[in-house]
Amino acid sequence: MAKPAASTVLTASSNFTVLVLVALDFVGLVVMFNINHLLIAETIAPNLLLTWKLILIAGFTFLYFYLMDLYTFDSPLSQLGMLERSFIAMLLTGTTVAISVYIIGPTFIGGFVGRGVLAASLTMLWLWSLGVRYLLNNWFVRQRSQVRWLVVVDSPMTQLLRDFRSQYQYEQLSLLGRPGAPREATDDEFTQWAGNWADLDEMLARDQFAGVIVTSEDRIPEQLVDRLMQIRIGGVRIFRLSDFYEQYLARLPIFHLNQNWLATAHGFELIHNPIGLRFKRYIDIVIALVGGLIALPVMIVTALIVALTSGLPIFYRQQRTGENGRSFNVIKFRTMVTDAESDGARYAAADDPRITPVGRILRKFRVDELPQLWNVLTGEMSFIGPRPERPEFIRQLQQDIPYYNLRHVVKPGITGWAQVMHGYGDSSDDAVEKLQYDLFYIKNYSLLLDISIIVRSIKVILFGTGR
Repeated sequence: MAKPAASTVLTASSNFTVLVLVALDFVGLVVMFNINHLLIAETIAPNLLLTWKLILIAGFTFLYFYLMDLYTFDSPLSQLGMLERSFIAMLLTGTTVAISVYIIGPTFIGGFVGRGVLAASLTMLWLWSLGVRYLLNNWFVRQRSQVRWLVVVDSPMTQLLRDFRSQYQYEQLSLLGRPGAPREATDDEFTQWAGNWADLDEMLARDQFAGVIVTSEDRIPEQLVDRLMQIRIGGVRIFRLSDFYEQYLARLPIFHLNQNWLATAHGFELIHNPIGLRFKRYIDIVIALVGGLIALPVMIVTALIVALTSGLPIFYRQQRTGENGRSFNVIKFRTMVTDAESDGARYAAADDPRITPVGRILRKFRVDELPQLWNVLTGEMSFIGPRPERPEFIRQLQQDIPYYNLRHVVKPGITGWAQVMHGYGDSSDDAVEKLQYDLFYIKNYSLLLDISIIVRSIKVILFGTGR
C-alpha cells in the first residue's frame, strides 16, 4: 500500500500549526485589549479583562478565522490571500460584536471596555494576526523544499512547468511519462523525470508526495485509472490538471481544456445567474457614483495637469470590445503624445517613448483609469472583470489562443483578477497568462473573490505596482 501522501510537510504539522495560531491569536487578543485599555482609559484593566465577554469575542474571532481558512497554509481559499481573508474575518467579527452590543445593549460592553477600546483592539488584533501568519508562512514555505508532486504526463508540459515555477519557488515535480514516449526537456532543477506510468506504485511506496497530478483524463488506460482509484482510496490526493490549476495556481490551463470539460465543469455562475448579475450591477452603480464623487477632486487636478503639460485633448477615447463582442469607447486620461498611433495600433511597452512623463505617473498609480467610472455607470463596463481589449489585437489573439472569446461572455472591468495577479502585459504571451486568470474569475466568481480583487487593487494604487 502506498504511503499516505498527506503525511508530507504540507499536513504533518497541521495540528501543531493550528494550536500555535490559536494560541497566538488569543495572546494577541488579550494583549491588544489591555494595551488599548491602558492607553485610552489610562488604567490597568482589572483581571486583565479575562471575563466571559473577552472569551465570547475570542470565540467569534476563532469562528470567522476558521471559516476563512486562516488556520492552515494549504487552503482552498488560498487564491484570496491572507490579507483579504483576515480582513474579511475581522470585519465579520467586528460586525457580530457590534450587533451583540446593539441587541444586548450597554451590558455587553459596560464594565468591560468602551467602544473606542473595542474598535482599536480589533484593528490591532487584525494587524497582529496578519503579521503572525506572514512570519509563520515564510517559515512554512521554506520547509516545503522537500515537498514533491508526482505528475502523470501524457502531453507536452512546458506550460505547466512554467506556470508552476512562477507560483512556487521550493516545491518539486517528479514526472511519469507514457511508456515509450519521448521525454521533454525541462531545464529545471526542481523538475525531474522519475520513470513511466508503470513505476507509479514504486514511486509512491518509496517516496512521499503531496499528491498526484493527472494531466490528461481522456487517453489514460483503464488499468491506470483503476490504480489511481485505489491510490485515492488509500489516502493519496489525486488532482486533475484543471483542478490543480484552480486550487494552487488560481487560473485555468487553457491549453489543456476541452469543450467537454467546459460544458460540464461546475461554476460559471456569473454567466447564467440573473440575480447575481443584477446584484453585481447594483454594486457597480454604487461604486461608480460614490467613487466618482470621492475621486472628483483628483480628476479635476489631473485634467488640469494633463492640459498644462501635454495640451488638449485631456481625455483619450479608444474602441474596445465588450460583453458579447459589442464595441464601445473606453475613456481614459490621455497619457501618450497626440500622434502616438500614427503608424498603427500596437501594444504599449513598459518603457514606451510615446508615454509622456506625467502619463507615466498616471499609469503607475492607475489614475488614468478613473474616467472609466463613466463606462461603468452607463453599463458598458463592470468595476471588476476582464480588461477590455482592442479589436485590432483580438482578431489575432483569437487565432493564437484557444477559448480567447470566452472572456467576452461577461462585461469587461476596470480592474480584475488578471490585473492583480499578473499585472501589466504587452505581448501575446502575457495575453495567455491573463486569459487563464480571466477564465478562473468567470468560473469562480463570488463576492469574496470580488472583495479580494478590490483589496489587491487598492494595494496596486497605493504602492504603484504592476506597471
